[in-house]
Amino acid sequence: MDSAIYLNPSDFYRQEMESWRDLWNDDLSLYGNIYNILQQSVLLPQKDLMLPILATYILIPSKWALILPILFSWGGKGSGKSTTAIFANKLHGMNQTFSSTDTFSAIRNALDNMRWIDPSEKDLEKEGALLAWDNLHISTLKRDERIYQLLLFGYSRASDKISIAQPDGTNREFFVFSPKIISSVEDIHLFSEFEELHRRLLVIPHKSFEEFNSEEKKAYDNFDIFTDKLDIDSIHWDGIEDKFFSFWNDSENCKLYAKYRSALTRKGKKDFIHKMSSSQWTISVDLMVTGLVVGAWKTPSEAITHMDNYWKFANKHIFSQLGATTEHLKQFIEDEIGTQRTLNQQLAEKGKPGIALVISPQKLKTRINYHHSRGELDINPRQQDIIAIMSKLGWRLTSKGWLEKK
Repeated sequence: MDSAIYLNPSDFYRQEMESWRDLWNDDLSLYGNIYNILQQSVLLPQKDLMLPILATYILIPSKWALILPILFSWGGKGSGKSTTAIFANKLHGMNQTFSSTDTFSAIRNALDNMRWIDPSEKDLEKEGALLAWDNLHISTLKRDERIYQLLLFGYSRASDKISIAQPDGTNREFFVFSPKIISSVEDIHLFSEFEELHRRLLVIPHKSFEEFNSEEKKAYDNFDIFTDKLDIDSIHWDGIEDKFFSFWNDSENCKLYAKYRSALTRKGKKDFIHKMSSSQWTISVDLMVTGLVVGAWKTPSEAITHMDNYWKFANKHIFSQLGATTEHLKQFIEDEIGTQRTLNQQLAEKGKPGIALVISPQKLKTRINYHHSRGELDINPRQQDIIAIMSKLGWRLTSKGWLEKK
């Protein structure tokens, strides 16, 4: 019997697929083309603010960057939040995103192979390393602390070494710095147990186009989602990575990267001002430098203004939201001392001293247990979690009870 000929579906689809080259405009820059592809495939409610950041982030050179935020595409089902990670992988010459089922060992080995010319020596670094997750779950980060550490410490080249205990009792060191893109339907940026991770996140909100309000749809005027939206999976992307690597293998572009980074970070008086917090500035520098080199922004002042506007929006509309546990504690505080706080303000206006505001730890514990029994909390709160949340809300635990911070 003759051996059957294997028919590979990918061979047939490739013949029918549109090539990325049909989308590419040689009159545009690398950034211009990436922006153009993304604006057809990732529909964002704050397009003018978010899309330049999105396009710039996936063009970051891992070999030259020093400190990077984690790009977090956050939104519900059908919002297109996974598209960025999938396209970024194509641009970096990779074929598969990670999922919540991938183990730390698999992710670590993949990063070693991406990042180092010789993974055993780890002395010469390759360009283009990128870790991208499609729909990462909070439960994954809670279940495997090593993956959480990989995200937490992998944002800075200077502190990217983590030690993991081995079965034989020894510790093995891993280097985990790289650009990282995660997507999720869950509010990772609001989850109380991950407060330390929050400062590393660059959150990009997504929602389905049907949920856009009239103002948000203006950025997509004359855009028909059924005929104009680009399906990433319907395009043949083989070879697009050459555009990314040829750009960052150009020594002039690398010199420009070093020049801009030095200009933004050198000690002494600078010609620019911003309203970012120190941590926001720190994780924005390499993103801004990349944008200046690829042409997303023309001047450092333009880049800084854009990121200033992003963080202003994020502070007001993204990070100002509260997780369920924090919301319940905030309401509990108001229930306990709201009336007395008002009386104290009235006494102060009359020049009289007010009564010290104290909250009973037992009452707080009872309230937390009540909400927990009803399934109304987003965490299974430990004492240290309650202390951390109350501290963020302006309270500290003493022998007298919970006292408001002065």
